[in-house]
This record gives sequence, structure tokens and C-alpha cells, in this order.
Amino acid sequence: MRIEVQHLTHFRFAGPSSMSLHQCRLMPVPGLDQRILHWEIRTPGRPRDWVDGYGNTVRAFSVTETHQEVEILAKGTFEWMQGQSAYLSHNDPEALPPLYWLRNHGLARYDADIEAFVADLKPHGSVPGERVAVLHELMLRIKKRVEYRVGATDVEVGAAEALKRGTGVCQDHAHLFTACCRAVGIPARYVSGYLRVHDELLGPASHAWAEAFIPDLGWAGFDPANGICPTGEHLKLAIGLDYGEAAPVAGRRFGGGAAEMRVEVQVRAL
Repeated sequence: MRIEVQHLTHFRFAGPSSMSLHQCRLMPVPGLDQRILHWEIRTPGRPRDWVDGYGNTVRAFSVTETHQEVEILAKGTFEWMQGQSAYLSHNDPEALPPLYWLRNHGLARYDADIEAFVADLKPHGSVPGERVAVLHELMLRIKKRVEYRVGATDVEVGAAEALKRGTGVCQDHAHLFTACCRAVGIPARYVSGYLRVHDELLGPASHAWAEAFIPDLGWAGFDPANGICPTGEHLKLAIGLDYGEAAPVAGRRFGGGAAEMRVEVQVRAL
């Protein structure tokens, strides 16, 4: 199956800005049964690519002349070789040991309410032979507890608040899953990427899920918003302790007043 992605991010400022600085984590990381056929990132200014401490490819650029708009376009095509593997997996060298991903951090921070939510999982969470079953149970528990609802939250809502509200989007499900894993001693991390959405799957084409570490298996993905493990229709972009470290687009500017951001993402099978 060949899948086409087009991801447009457009910023418009209320007034002129003298300079803006941007970082994009928009370079895909193909799984073992995926292949990138074509990919390009278009930005203004002079782009420079570098690799962060997690192994994510980051494109940085600045716009130094007076401007009121910035547009970023990522597009390309990837291929999923269906039939070889049912689930998305990667075999890339790890920049950090699994224990690093136990940090109780940021939007994926756990508190007493989250610890109570997973209290019955604690006796089993660190036993390698049972970890897969525990993670599946956790994924389905989160899907049932936090109803998927478009617009229910924003990018500043963390895992504890999502659990309290009982509603959220894929980002909230990913944060909560990551926080719950860390609360029971399982290394976990936030993943940003894309998903080809069809009738039975929830979420926008720009998607988020989580990865948890399983001894003898390595890192495995879990998509709590849909209650499934990611397949080749998921395309990974970046990892981080939370959304803030794996956001597809981030930046700051000098002047310009309030900003309006428009995002259009299309992921379709060819």
C-alpha cells in the first residue's frame, strides 16, 4: 500500500514581525516494513537540519525580514509492505537507555490520581513475561475512561487533567498512557506522526500515540485513542518525553502581536 501525506502549517500574525525562529520535526522515521518513496519540507528562510538528543531530525530556520505570515509544507509518499508484519516496529539504534524514559515530566507527568488509576497494575508491570498483557489492558482502560472528543482539550492539557476531565484527543490519550506506564515502572515515551484514517479509526491525520519498552522485544507502539497497536498506516515523526519535545512545529517570534495558526493534514492511500 502506498500512502500520500501532505501537511501544511500556516501562521498569520496580527501585525508585522521583525524576526521569527522555527523548528520542525517533520522528517519521518520509517518502520521495518515501511519505505519512504519521496519526502520534502518547504520553509522560508535558510533551513538547517540537525539531530537532537533523541535521534529526531530537526529542521531549523529563521525569517529575518519583516513579515506577517509563515508557511511550512511537508509532503511525500511512503509504502507499507502489507503482509510481512501486522504491527509497526523500528530497529533504529537508541540514543538513550530505557531508564531515561521513566522521568516524570511535563505534560506526561503522573500524580496521585494516575497512580490510583493504575494501582492494580503495579504488581505485574515489571514482570517481563506479563508486560505485554499489562500494556494492552492499560491501553483499553484509557480508551474506555477518556472519551475521544474533537476540541475537548488543547496542547497545554496534561495527562492528569485529561484523566480528570474524562475527554480528550489522541495527544491526551498518548500523554496519559505514557504517564501511567511510568507510574508503574515501565519506560514510555510520546510519539508524534501521521495516521491514515478510515471508518473504524479515530483521530485526525496528524496523530499521536506512545511507545513502551518491553524486555526482549524493545520498543512497541500503543495507540490508546483507537485501542490498537500502530500498524504500517501509522508513520512516525518524532519521540519525546511529552508533546513539547516531539511537536511537529514550534517557534517564537519578535513582534507581530497575536498569531493565528491553520493546519491542514491529508493522509490518503494511493
